[in-house]
Amino acid sequence: MLLAFLAGCSGSRKSDSGDGIENPRMEGSGSATPAFALPGVPLKSDLPVPVRAEVKKAEAPAAQPAEAEPEAGPAEARPAEAKPAETAAAASGDLEFHLRAARKYAAAKRYRSAAAEYGAAVPFLPAGDPRAVSLLERQGAMILKTGDTAKAREHFQAAIEKARELNASGKDLADSYLGLGYCLEKANKITEAIDSYEKALALSTGKSVKARISKTISDLKKAP
Repeated sequence: MLLAFLAGCSGSRKSDSGDGIENPRMEGSGSATPAFALPGVPLKSDLPVPVRAEVKKAEAPAAQPAEAEPEAGPAEARPAEAKPAETAAAASGDLEFHLRAARKYAAAKRYRSAAAEYGAAVPFLPAGDPRAVSLLERQGAMILKTGDTAKAREHFQAAIEKARELNASGKDLADSYLGLGYCLEKANKITEAIDSYEKALALSTGKSVKARISKTISDLKKAP
């Protein structure tokens, strides 16, 4: 009966609702999931838990004089703990799962779900990994696409703080300053926006990007 039940579960995968994009949270899962992804849901939680038959203990024999039992050897003392390499491999798998899900949601223009997945990926990064800057910036970019500039601004600022903490630089930091500048401009904080755009300009390398940022700065300075 258990095998029949599991076989029925494996055949119940459904595609994501409405947009023809397969729900990333249903990969390797036999149960339906909400269309809107929530962060922090590990892959292993979607797997069916094997049912173990309860084993009845034999009744103890008639009372015997108590004897001291020999101490268990090192191998019998406690269950073996997961090795660091195994733990790292599991975290890497969860990280890739959330990143794949984020990309699929972004491609389907489901930006809030994409932002949630980028956020869920952050805890699976090794300590001090500079990719945290990129994930926080991506969260801000996805939320910005929903029109929530105030919330996006928080993520861009978080990415900048993380870059300072890790002494990181490059394109991800430039994009964070660029996104923050846009949010500040929309909030009519022009002086702060110009400052953020100038930092993005200093970190950018592409000619077209630098030209666009320079024009934006020039336009804001000319504005009454």
